[in-house]
Formats: sequence, C-alpha cells, structure tokens
Amino acid sequence: MPGGTARATNRLIDALAAHTDVSVVGVHGRHRNAPQLSLPAGIGTATVPLPGRVLAETWSRVGFPSVDRWVEADVVHAPAYVLPPTKRPLVATVHDLAFVRHPEWFTPNGVAYLSRFLQRVRDSDAAVIVPSGATADDCVAKGIAADRVTVIPWGIDVEAATDHDVDRVRRLYGLPESFVLFVGTVEPRKNLHTLADAMAELPDVDLVVVGPPGWGDIEVSGATLLGEVPSEDIEPLMAAASVLAYPSHFEGFGLPVLEAMAQGTPVVTTVGTAPAEIAAGGGLSVDTRSVSALAAALRDLMSDAAQRSELGAVGRIRAGDFLWQETARRTADVYEAVR
Repeated sequence: MPGGTARATNRLIDALAAHTDVSVVGVHGRHRNAPQLSLPAGIGTATVPLPGRVLAETWSRVGFPSVDRWVEADVVHAPAYVLPPTKRPLVATVHDLAFVRHPEWFTPNGVAYLSRFLQRVRDSDAAVIVPSGATADDCVAKGIAADRVTVIPWGIDVEAATDHDVDRVRRLYGLPESFVLFVGTVEPRKNLHTLADAMAELPDVDLVVVGPPGWGDIEVSGATLLGEVPSEDIEPLMAAASVLAYPSHFEGFGLPVLEAMAQGTPVVTTVGTAPAEIAAGGGLSVDTRSVSALAAALRDLMSDAAQRSELGAVGRIRAGDFLWQETARRTADVYEAVR
C-alpha cells in the first residue's frame, strides 16, 4: 500500500480524466519493477531514460533535463515533491512543510532534498496547490506569495464497503471482531510510540497497523502489523475497524481520517492539526502527546457503541463534503488560469 500522497495523486489523476476535459500524460523515470500503485486505465505515459531516483535527484540538484523533451503539454503539474524543469506553465502541489517545522522527523538527506524542492518552488513562478489552510499558511511564511497559493482539499470516494469485502478482509488478515486501526507510513511523526503505550492501557483491545515502513526505528509493541496491503483493501479495513487512531503530530491533510469517516468509522486524532479540522464532529481530537489522554479517548469510544455510531454518522456526512470530482474541477481551474 503506497502512502497517502501517492494514493491521493493517483485518485486526482483518475478524477481529472473522469470529470474534466483535461487530458493527462504521466512522465516518469525508468523503473525495474512495475509501480505498486498503477496508473488509472487509459492514462498515457512518457519515460525519461534515467532511473527514477537518479532523475529526481538530477531535477532537484541541477534542473536538468527538461521534461519538455519527452512530452508536449499546455501545463506541467508536479504533484509530489519532484519539480521537473520546463518552459511551460507550471503547477506544483505542496502537501505539507513538516520538514521545515520538524526536521528531526526526517533523514538528513530527506530534509536536504525537500528543502531544495521548496526553494525551487519559491524561486519559480509556479502556481501552488495545497490541501489545507495550514499548509497554505506555512508556504506563505516561507516566502511563497499568497496569490500564488490555492487551497484544494483532497477528496474521497463515499461509497460504503460491502459486507462481502469486509468479511473478506477479516478472513484474509485474521482480524478480530473489534479493533483499533492505524493506517499510514510507519515513521516518527506518526506518533506510533505513544499509540502503542496508550493501547497498553487497554489490554483487551487489539491494535492493527497498516502501512509501509518509512524511516527510523519504529516499534509498535503489541500490535498486529499488516505492513503494505493492496489499495482495494483499505476501504473494507476502515469499515471493519471500530475506531481509527491517527495520532500523527503533524499532517498537511490526513487522508486516512477522511477514508475512515467515509466508512462511518469514528476517528481519534491530534487536536490542532489538519486531520482534526477535517474530522470536525466525526471523531475526537485530543492531545496525543499524552498517553493518558489518548488512552482515555480510545477507551471511551471502544466502550460506547452508541457514541461510535453517532460520531460515525456525522463523519459519513462530513466526508461527503470532500469529493474527488470537486478536487479535479478546482485543479483544472488552476490549469486554465496559468495557461
């Protein structure tokens, strides 16, 4: 299961193709293996004859070669921290600036790479798309003019997972009838240490962790670690869970929160963050630096089916405000504005 940025980018591409008159062509480096998350059907691609990692570093460090050599386009969109050199109108998505606020959550190489990306965006005339007001504020604080920045939240598919698919993932992964779920990259800023400590105060409740490994020595004691799972299993896993725990210290958006709400699953997340803003009445927002506060919130929800049902119903309605077709429409408006 790729991370939220990759999944959101893929869904945006799909929505652009389905809900706008935008024709999308992908550009990528040479890869030995097929991507874990394939492009939507019907999307053409152009391959730059350099390994993907080499291409990203070359674009980052020297701004060469121009993407214009491999594709003709009216607009070039850089959706995920790789800014290709081009003479055409440019749009860049900045998902968050966590590496600026908390460089200790990243590797030194990661901070250096992301800092170069931010500098190139700042020094360019690219239109900038961000998924939340918090990220917009951070971009402006780092010198990107406010009139270049457009807030376009990510979207969601609001269809409920079928009972068949929920039963399928329960059997496939050996899931208990009731459990707390975490979905996301396993890395320091996700605050999984505190989540594990909080779950230790609920010895009769299972924690299931889904997501690819990031960096850092992250152990989640007592949890069932499923690692990466196919994207089609995410929605039924969200529906099967009693609660989604998303105690991340900082996010630009927080796609798993929205995915859980769309399935009617209440969330517990970090007060004052973008995910808490998204969740609104669909969950509980607490100080997740506190083991006791996080444990209390999880205990309250796990022991109160009526509260879970009430929050889940509100969350499902709230999720309906975030639709991929609207994300695509507003993104297409940005493309038209920069042409």
